[in-house]
Amino acid sequence: MLIYGKNVILSALNSKFKISKVLIYENLKDKEKFIQLCQSKNVPYELVSKFRLEQLIKDDNHQGVCAYFDDELQIKIQDNINNFINSKNKIILISDRIQDPYNFGSIIRTAQLLNVNNIISTYTQSVKLTPSVIKASAGAIFYINFSYSDNIKRVIQTLKEKQVKVYALERNGEYIEDVNIGNEKIALIVGSEHYGIRNSLIQLSERILTLRTYNSQINSYNVSNAVSIALYILTVKSLKLN
Repeated sequence: MLIYGKNVILSALNSKFKISKVLIYENLKDKEKFIQLCQSKNVPYELVSKFRLEQLIKDDNHQGVCAYFDDELQIKIQDNINNFINSKNKIILISDRIQDPYNFGSIIRTAQLLNVNNIISTYTQSVKLTPSVIKASAGAIFYINFSYSDNIKRVIQTLKEKQVKVYALERNGEYIEDVNIGNEKIALIVGSEHYGIRNSLIQLSERILTLRTYNSQINSYNVSNAVSIALYILTVKSLKLN
């Protein structure tokens, strides 16, 4: 897989994952930064023409650098759950059928910034970890624990058995800023752009959380914006308890 973008390549090179080779635009202004990092990490690199990059990458926003990435970004579901339970992190994100790569990548980026380092996504009807998702995440995907699941209900049930509180981010629930949370760990379920969270998953939730809107003409947020706001509010609430 070819990944691209300056932040993506820098993050990948500084992560635990293996990069096969980096291609750098020969006239890139800050090419020395990438060359030196490749040399320090013993990663092969090649200076190439703009035409060569554009042949390889159809996205115009490649920023003059790309890399061959063949490592596995996913971890086993049980390892992901165990990592969350045994960590100090308070929130795990459960994604149900999010399909837009830019929304999903943006969610991953925000989650990592807020120290939400565990994400489990449904496999069916969900976007996969494509170069576009990785680019939209700005490389954050390399620093979180990520898994796909064919049985997200079982994942939620397992979390509940481990005393994790399960909340769904949907309409017609309690306003999130008014909700009092204790010192518990939280699993936040978020749903697809068009259909939201499946009813079967909402029924497994202990609370439905809703974001306030202040404009009656547009009554819903873009999914990545909604998740960002919700994670920020929950993170701030949990930090105030410590």
